[in-house]
Amino acid sequence: MAERLRIGLFVDQFPELSETFISGELLELERLGHAVHVEAASHAPHPDPTVRAGVSYRDDDARGSRLAALAWLVARQPLRCARDLVSQRRWRREERVVPLRRLAPSARRVARFGASHLHAHFAAGAALDAMRVGALLGLPYSVMTHGYDIFQTPANLREKHERAAFAVSACDYSVRWLRERVGDAQILRLVTGVDGERFERRKPYSDGSHVLAVGRLVEKKGFDVLIEAAASLPGVRVTVVGDGPLRAQLEQRVASLGAPVELAGARSPEEVRALLEDATLLAAPCVVAADGDRDTMPVVVKEALAMGVPVVASDEVGLPEVVRPDWGRLVTPNDAAALATAIRELLELPRDRRAEMGRAGRDFVLEHCSLSGESRRLAALIAAAQSNNDRLRTLP
Repeated sequence: MAERLRIGLFVDQFPELSETFISGELLELERLGHAVHVEAASHAPHPDPTVRAGVSYRDDDARGSRLAALAWLVARQPLRCARDLVSQRRWRREERVVPLRRLAPSARRVARFGASHLHAHFAAGAALDAMRVGALLGLPYSVMTHGYDIFQTPANLREKHERAAFAVSACDYSVRWLRERVGDAQILRLVTGVDGERFERRKPYSDGSHVLAVGRLVEKKGFDVLIEAAASLPGVRVTVVGDGPLRAQLEQRVASLGAPVELAGARSPEEVRALLEDATLLAAPCVVAADGDRDTMPVVVKEALAMGVPVVASDEVGLPEVVRPDWGRLVTPNDAAALATAIRELLELPRDRRAEMGRAGRDFVLEHCSLSGESRRLAALIAAAQSNNDRLRTLP
């Protein structure tokens, strides 16, 4: 086995039901033999009940432990603490900055754990925390960007990337977008991978007309477009799994159009898997929201393909990188008529042809979007960053 890494993983919330890719990566890194310590700013508002990973929450730190940790940190790194205090004024121009006394317990836990590298998911508060703790302890840090953190509410984005040992994003679309805005920072494509063993079909492919969609009920998911498309598809049953701020608005839309759509609410990962196995198609009608928010490459699309389910998706963001004519269809975003036509076209194909498409999609995902393969790539990047950091420390 390659060198065993000790990684401090920084997240804003954990284990959030809509962010199972984080817990999946964590468990895969541990399966590969690496040690991971999770530092979360807060408890997840919609926790995934299946995750049992150990995690420390900054919100749970008592006042006494914060003061003790701050004294420990200042005694060991007075100059670095002073530089952090000076930098806070700059960072506050774009985002909320956690006081050093509240960040100190995270730094102390990471040091006690013996982390040699810090990795953050989302270039929001977690990335700023990891960047600061890395500077305070002399550790390299990296960041994985996803969606809202770069498109909707970017904050200190250039500095977070320039100071990172490396940065990764989930698709070529977001990598290009970032490179145009943050310059020559090392930004690489790292897919949020899928466990091919877990997402493997256990029963024959469905012969029905059940269209499934999964995601938070927010504008960028395009579920209002799917509801409008479904209203013109007699005999088709559509299930939308997820919850969010647009639920009441979408319920009204379903009622006003008489669309055959069930808003099924949030479901556990195992329930989503079961629904995927019963689905005839997955719909991912993503759009760019009015405030700029957008997806990169939704994990559920890769989960569906791994289960052998064809996908109809918007020709938007990173979706064209994973949805191909051999196992799906791409349509113009915000075009309900085009979406309905594509869904109808695939549903009218013989079941054997759809099953064949599903097998092609699974082959693609196993080769290009493997959780194990992408986690190994991440570990290799972390090992290289750690080695470079060690080399710099030994320079005269």
